[in-house]
Amino acid sequence: MSEQKISRRKYLKYAVGGVIGAAAVAGGAYWYLSTLKPGKPKIRYLGHPFWFPPDAAAKWRELTEQEIECTYEDFYIICQRQIADPYGWDWGGGGRYRPVVNANILRPIPIDKIPRWRSDKVVDLFNDPGKYFPPKMAGRFSQLLWHVPGESLIAVPQMWNFDSVTYLPEFVPYEEEGGTKTTITYSELWNPEWHGRTAFQDEGFTTFTETANELNATGQFDPTESENFTNMTESEVDQIFNYLLPVVQRGHIKTFWFKYGDIVSLFTTKEVYLASTWQPVCFDTRKAGVPAYYARLVNGPFFWYNSFYISKYVSDEMFEDLCRLSNWCLEVWMQMLYTKQGYPTPAWGWDDYRQSMGDEMFGWFFLGTRTYLPINQTMTEIWPGHPEFATLSERLQHALFLPDVYFKHFWEGTPPRTGSPHSKGNLRDLGSVQDKLAITRYYLSPDLPDKNDYYVTKWEQLKASIPT
Repeated sequence: MSEQKISRRKYLKYAVGGVIGAAAVAGGAYWYLSTLKPGKPKIRYLGHPFWFPPDAAAKWRELTEQEIECTYEDFYIICQRQIADPYGWDWGGGGRYRPVVNANILRPIPIDKIPRWRSDKVVDLFNDPGKYFPPKMAGRFSQLLWHVPGESLIAVPQMWNFDSVTYLPEFVPYEEEGGTKTTITYSELWNPEWHGRTAFQDEGFTTFTETANELNATGQFDPTESENFTNMTESEVDQIFNYLLPVVQRGHIKTFWFKYGDIVSLFTTKEVYLASTWQPVCFDTRKAGVPAYYARLVNGPFFWYNSFYISKYVSDEMFEDLCRLSNWCLEVWMQMLYTKQGYPTPAWGWDDYRQSMGDEMFGWFFLGTRTYLPINQTMTEIWPGHPEFATLSERLQHALFLPDVYFKHFWEGTPPRTGSPHSKGNLRDLGSVQDKLAITRYYLSPDLPDKNDYYVTKWEQLKASIPT
């Protein structure tokens, strides 16, 4: 993996500020406060700022009188830093942390130290990955979560979601309708109709795996050597490379996007119509007044999650504090940060989280139910400066829905909207938790393939084949 500094995830604003309303602490009495003593040793965090921003460190200090020294690093080199100096940090965050697990520098966390991680409260996929993934893939998934399954965690997940394809319905004639149907396939990215108007993510692991999933689902690729298209052998990577090579050589792909702002700009200027993206790309495109959808792909988007973990070199006293801190990150105050970006909590079954959201938001976000207001009325509320949006077709109006504006009570601490789902209300792209699990075939983060250097080599060769 390249050690070049990048800015891929610096797009995420520190949305924690201003979320200390009553809703933020509903049902949560911060059980750990009585167990902390003044004068606790300073915690050293090494990770990404989105996972644990300065506002969160300040809030923890306010609650516990314990300082957290935050060292921030770019997404793709965090784990390299953690491995290079395993004594230089106490608590880490990671999104591609298999190398950290393999380096044997993490301390297992007994499950009873994380009260929010209860099997009846977390997304089912974490409990039973074998139900959703083939055996070898499920095994790799479990290695990144458990030290001893059901007894001790190797890392504590704090957010999850699916990466999919964002598309502009002004040009691409589809419409998302929650979990009621699937829409486009990933292969739409190389549909000749969109020549020069599509984009891939600029990472071999992501794009090769997304393509491998599509080809496997359509009977064009069978990973008989690895039995796992998220951890392919060199010859299997070659098969995917050879499939994509003519697509790239004919100039079909406009760009391989690396910086978040670049892909948002390409969508908002309508230079790109479809691209493999994270979900916030879709939201920020909408915020520019450009209708955008996040596709419920026919052969499934990929599941991912990010986690916190503890260095095995910390003292026993520090270990107890870090378990409390990791658990706090699953409580409502911290989860409000991730929810604003469309990233749900893994422990979605807790009543305090549901009560803070209110029935409408919880139903829309997790259960696949519609908003209480019809979409034309929603347009006038969330776009008061654009009355023309209320006259667009409903297909485009739904593609302008902004959840952080419509559900602003969750971050402002005001009472939630009351009512019942409207027949013309908005449905969340990709649908409910169960809808998404039903189309789950594979995951990426926090994994990294065993042959990642080979992925990188072939990826650079692929990009070099772009016509000049």
